[in-house]
Amino acid sequence: MCYVTAERAECVQLCVLSHLIAILVVVMHRIKILSGHLRPPGSSEHRRDLWRSECGCAGSSSPDDVVVVHGRRTAVGKAKRGAFKDTTPDELLSAVMTAVLTDVGLSPDKLGDVCVGNVLQPGAGALMARVAHFLSGFPETVPVYTVNRQCSSGLQALFNIAGAIRSRSIDLGLACGVESMSLRSIGEPGDLSSRLTDNDKARDCIIPMGITSENVAEKFGISREQQDAFALSSQQKAARAQDTGAFQREIVPVSTRFVDADGSERQVTVDRDDGVRAGTTLAGLGKLRPAFKPDGSTTAGNSSQVSDGAAAVLIGRRSAVEVLGLPVLGVLRASAVVGVPPDLMGIGPAVAIPAALEQAGLTVADIDVFEINEAFASQALYCVEKLGIPLEKVNPNGGAIALGHPLGCTGARQVVTLLNELRRRGRSILHEQRSVSKSAAGSRRFSCGFLGQLEPGQTTGRPETCTPPRAVCVGQRRHHECVQQGDEEAAETVVSVAAGRTPVRLPEGRGEYVGMEFYC
Repeated sequence: MCYVTAERAECVQLCVLSHLIAILVVVMHRIKILSGHLRPPGSSEHRRDLWRSECGCAGSSSPDDVVVVHGRRTAVGKAKRGAFKDTTPDELLSAVMTAVLTDVGLSPDKLGDVCVGNVLQPGAGALMARVAHFLSGFPETVPVYTVNRQCSSGLQALFNIAGAIRSRSIDLGLACGVESMSLRSIGEPGDLSSRLTDNDKARDCIIPMGITSENVAEKFGISREQQDAFALSSQQKAARAQDTGAFQREIVPVSTRFVDADGSERQVTVDRDDGVRAGTTLAGLGKLRPAFKPDGSTTAGNSSQVSDGAAAVLIGRRSAVEVLGLPVLGVLRASAVVGVPPDLMGIGPAVAIPAALEQAGLTVADIDVFEINEAFASQALYCVEKLGIPLEKVNPNGGAIALGHPLGCTGARQVVTLLNELRRRGRSILHEQRSVSKSAAGSRRFSCGFLGQLEPGQTTGRPETCTPPRAVCVGQRRHHECVQQGDEEAAETVVSVAAGRTPVRLPEGRGEYVGMEFYC
């Protein structure tokens, strides 16, 4: 005979109830996942749910994630007269390629591919990249190639390597960007159709970059005062970052040859961006004459600087990265490429950033920090206003107006700078249970964007709850007129002209450009 006391019966009931609750929780979770599958695959709600299911409430991840391992850059030097004026691009590139692998202790034979963004070198720098490859001690069995997507070239290199990883062609790859605007100037565009002038859009492709800046300012009402204020802010932020050592972690010191004005040579170590002008004032910027048209608003002071530099980013499939014991700094989540009118090419980030965010089911309001390339203050300001971004969220360490814009390098440089910034700020961000991501835009007739998530494990550990990522955006677009900000005091401007001629310095008082700068 079996006796069941009232106390034991109550215990049994509680056990049964707890099991039923556990089963119900599992069932409800499964129903939620299945209901998400019924949403249109392209909808933002679907992507947001996928994001939540991917990261899980304990910060889980997929072994197929494309992750960022490490990135470094050189300092950015002023073209023609800066620290790297006598340094070849293969040496610049080799410095960052070597540093990235040395930092994480990775043998180069583990790389599946190397992609280098470059604009001005012949053949997009294919020979230069292979030379840098061997100077870095890479074996001949590791392939390397180059890509030219104008000012998005460094970022496109990242896209290409990420795509190869996603397609399972490779497990690890190095994405780089490099440019020497000291040793290679923009020349004529090559052979073009005689029907060029018969097509409005085709004809717009040979509009000088400075004129496209003026077009943006005029069409969207961006005043000279606004542009100068934005330029001043960029200089101040860059100077502050430089003074506090914010760039030290990302910059690779480069020992190189420097030829003085008298022809004597000396070795210098370059570890500091030399375009930053801490003494810039609004009054000084206001004294500069228009650089591209007599009644214009674009000047040497509110345009980016032509520069020399290189950057490299190591990325891989999470499973392979973990097997090799490499760190994981972030996860690449989405990318986008869009087109914009050639005569308004600077508006690219305003189109590309939303496209990248849409892929992740995010909005501008979800984003904490933006990096938008400052080819010209006019286009950067338009993008900021169009997207409704508070200025305090834009380019926290300054942008190309202060740091410079080595064409093929900038896209990769922005990724490195952003990684450094996120790593520096990551503790407070994750303490608030927010993850971080980034997006970018670029180029004259097209723009690129990508979205990534900061890896929680690189800061204070995984967050206890999973929320859609707070984002960090990078916007990049294609530019070039050879505007040198160092000419501010003399109110002179350097511009590129056609027929392969060297840049021509305009005397004081001459605001108009000379010739045409044919660079599409």
